[in-house]
Amino acid sequence: MSRLSVVDEIFLRTHRGYGIPVAMQGIWVFDEPIDRTALDRADLELGQGALGVRIVRPRIPGARRRWVRATDPAGVTWSDPITDVAAWADHCADVPLDPEFGPGWRLSAAPHGTGTAVSVVCSHVVADARGLIAAATAAVSDARPEPSPLVDDEHSDETGSDDLRDAATVLGRVIGRTAAASASLAVDPDRRADLRRYLAASRSTPGATGRSVPRTPPVGWAPVSVVADVSAADFEARAQGDGGTPNVLFLSIVAGVVDLLRRGHGAPVTLGVPMRVEAGGANALSVTAVRAAPDTPLSDVRAAARTAYRHPLTAPAGFPDELLHVVPDRWAAALAPSTGRRDALCSNIGDLPDAVRHVGGITARRVATRAIHPGLRWEQAAASPTVLSAYVSRCAGTYTMSVVVTDPTAAHTSAAVRDAVTAAAARHELTPRFW
Repeated sequence: MSRLSVVDEIFLRTHRGYGIPVAMQGIWVFDEPIDRTALDRADLELGQGALGVRIVRPRIPGARRRWVRATDPAGVTWSDPITDVAAWADHCADVPLDPEFGPGWRLSAAPHGTGTAVSVVCSHVVADARGLIAAATAAVSDARPEPSPLVDDEHSDETGSDDLRDAATVLGRVIGRTAAASASLAVDPDRRADLRRYLAASRSTPGATGRSVPRTPPVGWAPVSVVADVSAADFEARAQGDGGTPNVLFLSIVAGVVDLLRRGHGAPVTLGVPMRVEAGGANALSVTAVRAAPDTPLSDVRAAARTAYRHPLTAPAGFPDELLHVVPDRWAAALAPSTGRRDALCSNIGDLPDAVRHVGGITARRVATRAIHPGLRWEQAAASPTVLSAYVSRCAGTYTMSVVVTDPTAAHTSAAVRDAVTAAAARHELTPRFW
């Protein structure tokens, strides 16, 4: 029986107003029309696969929330013909998603020129980027999803006894590790210093990073996103030639975009970088931090990233991460490791499988993956110093970068964000092609 991980719970709380809501999105652009029957079939397969789930509360206090199968897919949402794929994708992503009561995901499509644009969006609680890609690949390639081990009936006797066992395991671990960590604080100065640093970071305000956050939203404020393609051959040649890797080059470009949007002078920025960890749940990831300036040599950024990957974000001073499972939401939100104390969040999603490009026998000309923030309010953005989040993936000889700007201090336009991405890429002799 599948239970939510600590990271799953963190993303669930964002849906309840404790932080910035996050959803994952995949976008396809086809030059030929997609048969509606093929999309209906893909929608059905998605609903029977990993995305067709919802969350239920445990019967026993202390047990973790768990997944059950969802039974009511929303169906494909078709829009009128569109001309601007990026704007349409933003609209598709700005929908209410409910991982507890459904739907936790949506599939949308629209005629675009002679072809079709397609979007799939799901709550980050339901799947991370790799999980969404795997589910979409299985659905569009007509591969039958693995039979779900989840139960349909959330009230069966079996789930009640399983809740009891899980509560005993979680509470035993939390009590034992919390007691040990508390005792160690009396004798270990390093752990006391670790806890002080953690609490100071948790209490820090956006203004503590050097920016002045206005008391009211700047006129015209709204999240802004752009999507751009870069030749994989050019991207990899520049990365290798400058002593880096494609991931390091991506981090350097993002640092440049942040600096330009802030009208800075090449100052270093702190980049939050997700990393895979050995953990259960839909989100097997943690976050680390890499600090770099736009003109930092890629070899130095690479060395900083190697060091950072050895220090993933976790609970401080030996306290158990599982403590977040058993305290109220408000406490858990305050105690959770904060990824928001970063100037930008950067995620290299990696290579996309070729199979994900094909729907109903038609091959997509463009594919993008990213995270988006449905229903984001300025007050939520103002609670974090993060200027933007950025994503990159590689597919069919192309790197696709998606940048989502949530800077609470200024109202940016799409044109200004495109100019910043263009200028940051030009520092590495790269020319992005915007969607």
